[in-house]
Amino acid sequence: MERPRFLKVCALVCAVVSGCSELIVTGPDSNGNMRDFNVVGSYLKTRYAFLLYKRINPDSLIAAYRSQAAAAQGDEIYTVFQQMLGSLKDGHVQIRTEGGFPVSVYDWPRRHMDEEYSPLVVRKYFDEELRRGGNDQFEYGITSSNVAYVYLASFAEGNWVQDFDRVLNDLKNTKGMIFDVRNNGGGNGLTGEFIVRRFLSDSLSYSLYNPDGSVKGTDHLSPDGPVRYSKPVVVLINGASFSMAEMFPELMKQIPTVTTLGDTTGGGGGSTEVFLLPSGRRLQIPTSYMKRFNGTMIEWNGVPPDIVVSQTKSDIDAGRDLQLERALQLFP
Repeated sequence: MERPRFLKVCALVCAVVSGCSELIVTGPDSNGNMRDFNVVGSYLKTRYAFLLYKRINPDSLIAAYRSQAAAAQGDEIYTVFQQMLGSLKDGHVQIRTEGGFPVSVYDWPRRHMDEEYSPLVVRKYFDEELRRGGNDQFEYGITSSNVAYVYLASFAEGNWVQDFDRVLNDLKNTKGMIFDVRNNGGGNGLTGEFIVRRFLSDSLSYSLYNPDGSVKGTDHLSPDGPVRYSKPVVVLINGASFSMAEMFPELMKQIPTVTTLGDTTGGGGGSTEVFLLPSGRRLQIPTSYMKRFNGTMIEWNGVPPDIVVSQTKSDIDAGRDLQLERALQLFP
């Protein structure tokens, strides 16, 4: 049997997988790789949310990469999957190794706006150190002009979100709030709903859609929580706000006291599922999707802010957060 050798294309994928040591070629393994390839192809044809919207012919896509998959040895199949699934131009799509490491296949263009935001610059606008909550998912404080500030790092699933009620109680006497989800990569829908309910005064509903455009299900949100915040809120967004960090500002937009500010979000409108492949690898793809309340697709389009404030890396390098500054101006 051929001794293991490092994958020649390791440099291509090591940026998105933790450690090139995961990626070795163990000799011809076409049958195992082809089983995975065929199952991936089946899920694309039957479950991928955006075939119609993106006008993708899955049979043509699969045929274009079948010979490369058949020739792939060992972990070389990851390169095939990167190229084939990258054609979907979908930031939600991943292949995961048997060990669980995610191999992303597409880097959405607006994601690079993460260089135009810095938590270190944000902290310069506060006289006191920002406090933390929710297992460090929240960072919050109050400005000298009595404006609350909350930064949420993720909508990840977990009981940590219940700590938001304590955070909100700490901030309830402020005259307004800036809720910052810039560079938030998304997470669980229930987490987002939990937070939105704390700002509602009336019920609110939104739907998920199947690949054929039919309604998969509708969530009905009602006001909830021991403390509800009814004062003006500005939600900060940018191109690195993705997935649930896009649906969250879209939901918040429906509240009369809320204004969104910053730049258009990343454009990831899918709701994902993870499927086990024969080898133990996993495939993550969107199987349903969200739309804005005006019917526009979030996928590829994102959610635009009510107030556009552009910001550059040069601004951050100069120690200024123009988006935060403009938000503070809305609270005289």
